[in-house]
Amino acid sequence: MRVPVAFVCACVSVALGAQQERPSFQTTTRLVEFTLVAVDQKGSPVTDLGRDEVVVHVDGRRRDVSFFQYEGAAAATHQATLLPTGVFSNRLEYSPGPPRSISAIVLDALNTEPSQVMWARAQVTRSLRALAPDTRVAVYHLGTTLGVIHDFTDDLESLREKIAKSTVSLPAQTPSSIDSMARDAEQLLAIFPEDQVLQVLLRHQTSQIEAEGVYNATVRQRRLALTLRALETLGQHLAGIPGRKNVVWIGGGISMLTVTGAMGFGPHGGAEGREEEVRRSAQRLAQQGVALYVVDARGLRVPKQLDAAIGSSLPLRGARPFELQQQTEDVSADPLPAASLLADLTGGRVIKNTNDPIEGVAQAARDMRGAYSVGFYANEVPDGKWNRLTVRVTRPGVRVVHRQGFLAEQPVAEPARWSREQWLMAAADPIGSTAVALDATFQGVAEAEPGMVVLTVQLDPSTLYFRPVGGRLTAEVEFGIADKAADGRVQLHSEGGSFALGGGDSPQQAQGGLFYTRRWVPTEGTRTIRIMVRDTLTGRQGTLDVPYDRVRGIQPRSPGVERGIGAEARTPDLGVTNAKTLG
Repeated sequence: MRVPVAFVCACVSVALGAQQERPSFQTTTRLVEFTLVAVDQKGSPVTDLGRDEVVVHVDGRRRDVSFFQYEGAAAATHQATLLPTGVFSNRLEYSPGPPRSISAIVLDALNTEPSQVMWARAQVTRSLRALAPDTRVAVYHLGTTLGVIHDFTDDLESLREKIAKSTVSLPAQTPSSIDSMARDAEQLLAIFPEDQVLQVLLRHQTSQIEAEGVYNATVRQRRLALTLRALETLGQHLAGIPGRKNVVWIGGGISMLTVTGAMGFGPHGGAEGREEEVRRSAQRLAQQGVALYVVDARGLRVPKQLDAAIGSSLPLRGARPFELQQQTEDVSADPLPAASLLADLTGGRVIKNTNDPIEGVAQAARDMRGAYSVGFYANEVPDGKWNRLTVRVTRPGVRVVHRQGFLAEQPVAEPARWSREQWLMAAADPIGSTAVALDATFQGVAEAEPGMVVLTVQLDPSTLYFRPVGGRLTAEVEFGIADKAADGRVQLHSEGGSFALGGGDSPQQAQGGLFYTRRWVPTEGTRTIRIMVRDTLTGRQGTLDVPYDRVRGIQPRSPGVERGIGAEARTPDLGVTNAKTLG
């Protein structure tokens, strides 16, 4: 059962490390950051643009560029910051590798024929040999859910081994081949003379083919929903990484137009567009800084009349009786319109008509060398609308590729709480989220029940949404703590509440963190403790997985002894104790 609880904000510079003093802004002022790729007339990256050469317009109104940084230089080797015993974080500065700009590869087995998936996997493994040794790459597998083959690493040999050993899961539903059905039906019709029996058989075969077309449309609609959900999950996972986030999606693609029957007519006829659904997902990905490189894994495409397998379906006499049904399937199954929409809105590209699926990885790498981060301040009150973003460069012969806009994120009117089923799904999801930055401290407790630990979660206030409530800026959040056993058992605790900033403070000014504390004895057999935080007004999430064997060895502290500087946050019914900063 989730019980409301009020949490308190602590503004202390110790908590989030050394930070420069920030200016005061109105609560509606926010920095909008995006990346662009600059290339010359030959398509080569431009590496020496200056801030004064970039002109930004939002919905036709010019904005001053407040932040400008070249991202294409080779990143200096970054050693992960060693955290004290019992302290964990999902923030990128505590992980090895360059802190800005990465590439992720998604091998799509949900929308792709198995043979094409195997070919793409082999090509990805081969292409990794050509990458620079310090390149940070991650590879994910898209089936009915999104899985991790290997998260970000610069150990390319380990990555190749993981890809080679990964299994390709077959989709639960596979569309029927309308071309094959038409070919078989035409050969059957060719046996019969031109009489009434032939007409009856023709109507029967037509009905069967169109019924299969309806089934195919249902399969594709389900795949579209699963794919968009997976891509947005990946966007949440990458949200905390600054700079350019290239996602190379290699697969058969999704269709956003469903047409059935004979081009929409007849007993099985119909048409439905899913463009708005795809557009909204693309906008949310763009908001996370993801640039989507869509690679059509179907390879080189030849006209149907030149394809040996399909060309054999030509009837022995007369016109093709099922040509309208075949054309309907072609329109309904075409993934390129959705691919173009996703790539254009996010500032990526579509790579098609090639037998080398790694061209997407190569294109993303080329674009990275001409990448810049650009930022400007937006002052409008968030209204949830998409603001069109246009960028031009004053230098002749240079063109830029960038996302087409940004969302003026508007929170929901009332906090949307999760059900227990939603928390359990989040606990089981192999993909975490960095959209909400969090740190965690574990401590043992002396003179308490054996095995008891104290968890203090510290949140970065700049990753939450605050709204005025009773004269104070307040963020509405939920916490979930899951004890996960090796056999899949999960013991879940969740509760919701709010954080209130001190009078006159704003999220931009808060130098410290927001604290939540819980004490409990993890269940027997716990292998991993997953900490989950969710902003109930925006849906943004933060997750952190902590191996339990790194918690059990923590030395107990004496009761009443607190580390660092903290704030009072007592709610006796829920066991929320004095919060502490991370040491």
